Amino acid sequence: CADFVASKQMQNIRMELRGKAVVLMGKNTLIRKGLEMGHAVHPDAGLDVLRSNIRGNIGFIFATNCQLDDIREILGKHVRDSAAKSGQVAKANLSLPAGPTGMDPSQTAFFQALNIGTKIVKGQIELVSEFPILKQGERVSPSSAILLSKLGIRPFSYGMEVEQ
Repeated sequence: CADFVASKQMQNIRMELRGKAVVLMGKNTLIRKGLEMGHAVHPDAGLDVLRSNIRGNIGFIFATNCQLDDIREILGKHVRDSAAKSGQVAKANLSLPAGPTGMDPSQTAFFQALNIGTKIVKGQIELVSEFPILKQGERVSPSSAILLSKLGIRPFSYGMEVEQ
């Protein structure tokens, strides 16, 4: 699966897999057509099963001189953290820990808009208690996305995954 993978990530993956494996990405309709043509020539190869599983942003990695574990390791190295954007669906729960935030007192309005209890200690905002800001399966609100970016928290990570 290759959702939200940047082109620079793909380029780095291809460069690291060079000589070990071949990465094939393309339009799903073209891949389906190629598999259909291959199935016509080789009906017993199981290409029809592969063709029926093509949904979403996928690609193929053909291992030529390595094992699947090597490919998984290389793909695991090329995972990028990403900031929360409003409207995205949260993949996991995230809570803001109690304690200092490093933000100056003029920015308490962001916390008040989300009903987060704060106090000002030594010239910076401090959270009174832990606050759940993201819940798994729910969309990220615009104010939550802004607050997370101001705190420098990047709760999402994107990279290619091996699915079988």
